[in-house]
Amino acid sequence: MIKIADIRKHAARWPQRVAVVDGETRMTWANFADKVSRVACAIQDLLPETRPARAVFLAENSWELVVSMAAVSSLGIPCVGLDYTAGPVATAAALDQLEPTVVITSKAHRSLVEECGWPGGRDILDIFVDSEPAGLPDGRTVSVSFTDLLVSAPGEPQPVEQPFEAFSFTSGTSGVPKMVVRRTSFEARRFADLVDQYAFDEEDVHLVTVPLYHASGPGWARIFLTLGGTVVLGPHDDAEELIRIIQDEGVSTTLMVPPVLARVVAHPNSEHLHKTSRLHFVLSGGRHLNRWVINNAWDRLGPVLHLYYGTTETGVNVMIGPEELHVAPCRSGRPMPGNTVVVLDPENKPLPKGSRGRVAIASYQLMDSYATSEPDFMTLDYGGRTQRFLLTGDSGLIDEAGRLELTGRNDGVAKAEAGKPLDVNIFGLEADLMDLPCVRETAVLRTSLPGVGEALVVPFTPVAPERQESGYRAVSAACARRVPCLPAYVVPVESIPYSPTGKVRAAQLLESVLPLLDIRPAESREPETAGV
Repeated sequence: MIKIADIRKHAARWPQRVAVVDGETRMTWANFADKVSRVACAIQDLLPETRPARAVFLAENSWELVVSMAAVSSLGIPCVGLDYTAGPVATAAALDQLEPTVVITSKAHRSLVEECGWPGGRDILDIFVDSEPAGLPDGRTVSVSFTDLLVSAPGEPQPVEQPFEAFSFTSGTSGVPKMVVRRTSFEARRFADLVDQYAFDEEDVHLVTVPLYHASGPGWARIFLTLGGTVVLGPHDDAEELIRIIQDEGVSTTLMVPPVLARVVAHPNSEHLHKTSRLHFVLSGGRHLNRWVINNAWDRLGPVLHLYYGTTETGVNVMIGPEELHVAPCRSGRPMPGNTVVVLDPENKPLPKGSRGRVAIASYQLMDSYATSEPDFMTLDYGGRTQRFLLTGDSGLIDEAGRLELTGRNDGVAKAEAGKPLDVNIFGLEADLMDLPCVRETAVLRTSLPGVGEALVVPFTPVAPERQESGYRAVSAACARRVPCLPAYVVPVESIPYSPTGKVRAAQLLESVLPLLDIRPAESREPETAGV
């Protein structure tokens, strides 16, 4: 998050210009500087002596959280958010990996932290961002409300003396989140690259629609705050309100995960945004976009949609712009400056264009390590020089124009498994299914079923109840045609569950549909009910 020095620079230049909007709260740069100064100095006085100092938050987006993050960052303390929808097992694992000395929680998620055994009397600073501490003092823990920090005297916060570290967490959709560690900062270089390429400036108004615990939320917000622009916090689950904010606040840039973007461009109020808004840059990522969303975004928002690909471990690596996305909707784009993408065979040798394999990335944004394990780095002579690559868990191909097409994504970084086919184009299948007129949404899940082995489980939501039967037949036929090497079990569902960051909740979805599957050899299943 932005630091006090940059906030004061903008406050001196534009004291009454709005920096952060959160509902009815409109925080000017002068107000922002005053609040961050007070909170940072108060945290400095209460900070435990344990080093390294690290901060974590479990709280929904709010101006109070933005101030807290800026205050902690101004003290040189790495600050990372946790997915408060992940549950106690994943949250406890993340806290144990991070070992924070500052914990910031909102009232809505306080019980989750306590269920994980935190603070538990540890020597930490426990900040209640929207409530007052309850109960008696707990061991060595110092509990304080954000309100109390805010009434402290302003001053000149002094950064703690410790080596640079930055942390983030994988989504954990396929298991426990892994903590990603970086020991050098790449933010200045990426800031310069993005500003130069897309001409962002201080007149931009950026709409945040993802939770700030997701790295993309504070990452993109920081760009526009550093420029002296305005950041608006919006609800990810209310398309009508997002459209109102875009119009009323003069939003010019935003990042929306695919499910949020799909809801916005499907809402009737978005029909004339290309005429009534200032939007010039809309970014999406996390999953591929189907042709319907791309076409609708072009019609309703104008030629502003960009799609990016990156991972927690590798940063933002590939981007595709509106015009190219419109004619090549299944592509993720071309490598950005400072990034190299290569596709490898099962023996980790580069493949020619058009061949599917495991995606590996070389970048100045690469992680250094996980907290509990080492990633799979490899050195390759590629592109006329020797580079260090990180082997991702994603599969794809490079087309003849040099664009990356993802064919499957996993959570985290993993080795290619011996004997597992890499040519199953999961993304291509999902794109085909989403183009069917009877399908509203779908997810293709590759899993192992008892008595069957590796198979595809394909839940889909029909556009209407009366289209369920025809939808089942169409989806089954598309699966058999696109992926003949694997049996597909198709099942209609009411909806596909997504996280606030746009990822399919695969474990939850599988758990709900597995009892509905007819797991028998294909020749013994009835065509009308197979998989239901």
